[in-house]
Amino acid sequence: MLQCRPAQEFSLGPRALKDALVSTDPALQQLYMSAFSPAERLFLAEAYSPQRTLFCTPFIHTAFDWLLSRPEAPEDFATFHAGLRTRRRVPARKHIYLQPIDLSEGLVRSALLASLQSCTEAFFLGLQVRCLPSVPAASIRCSSRRSQDSDRLQLHTEGILDFLKNSKPGDALCVLGLTLSDLYPCEAWSFTFGTFLPGHEVGICSFARFSGELLKVRPSALDPAGAQVVADDPKTTLRDEGRTLCFSTLAMVQCCKVTCHELCHLLGLGSCRWLRCLMQGVLSLDEALRRPLDLCPICLRKLQHILGFKLVERYKGTRMVWSPRCLFSARSLPPRGRAGPSGGSRTRLSAAPAALWWSQHGHAALSWWREARPGPRPQEVSQLLHCRLKPYPMIGFIGYELRNFTLSS
Repeated sequence: MLQCRPAQEFSLGPRALKDALVSTDPALQQLYMSAFSPAERLFLAEAYSPQRTLFCTPFIHTAFDWLLSRPEAPEDFATFHAGLRTRRRVPARKHIYLQPIDLSEGLVRSALLASLQSCTEAFFLGLQVRCLPSVPAASIRCSSRRSQDSDRLQLHTEGILDFLKNSKPGDALCVLGLTLSDLYPCEAWSFTFGTFLPGHEVGICSFARFSGELLKVRPSALDPAGAQVVADDPKTTLRDEGRTLCFSTLAMVQCCKVTCHELCHLLGLGSCRWLRCLMQGVLSLDEALRRPLDLCPICLRKLQHILGFKLVERYKGTRMVWSPRCLFSARSLPPRGRAGPSGGSRTRLSAAPAALWWSQHGHAALSWWREARPGPRPQEVSQLLHCRLKPYPMIGFIGYELRNFTLSS
């Protein structure tokens, strides 16, 4: 009988994490100082704090996990920034296009795509997301095969990526194909959740393994935040060309995660090995379920560099769309441009996973700030970070309530 070993921590040192976030290049350090306010920098500095609890280190659960199976140098901000010089940027292109494949028009207008559109607009604050009419897989003329682990039909990704590249709208920043069919990138692989075509800003992702009986979740496969929502999990049923597909809240979250993951790749972000992050690769359904909803500070800085958002504004938007109610009803979301309820001296927003760090470790953070970093006096930082815990029934997020505080200069 095989022994069950505990998960092993995949940890990098504080110096490596700080250099990955802030950089050792003086020009990039100055860029970091100008891009973020003191309060935002304190929030991001948790990435390399020795007492880090807000942004957690990744764990290796099996010998087949992505971290071991795909050894590669992690991408720090300096490497990411250097890579942007080779990418063509057209300022007028502000649209993300979602291209459904083999989905009926009824399903295109369903909660699935409406939720994906809302989630991606909140995640990529400042960009507009448009859904294209569905196209049949037969018109793409991509190869197919029977799945190695079931009798499902799988589509080859190469033909789909070529189609997306050739049909890309002129004002598109990127195009992501969406399908409920299973995908495979090559004969050696049993399946893939998604892939993209480097240099062409087109990609494809599949939701096949998140629907119906395919998503049989063991509690050990989920992080604590995800496990809390499995017991009381609303479902929506989608019908497409005779197929009945059942999507739970958990499944809808996985669809949103894989969509945002692939879109980050299309915008130039590489895979992440620094901390628990949406940009970690996955090779199994268990790994996909364990992957968090949001970015680590290093990847968050990369995305902010591209889009130029304020952290607090982005978290306001993501707080709204990650609720179970909003995942199934895009009509319940506030109009575009209004991130959510705000007024008086209170603003409710969502933080990154495990944001209860602020209530449990705030005083320690101020002490660490005083000893490790020059800057505002602890009293001033305390005013910036005057917050207390306010949990919300979020999926993968722990909310907090912030008083008299904005993440701005």
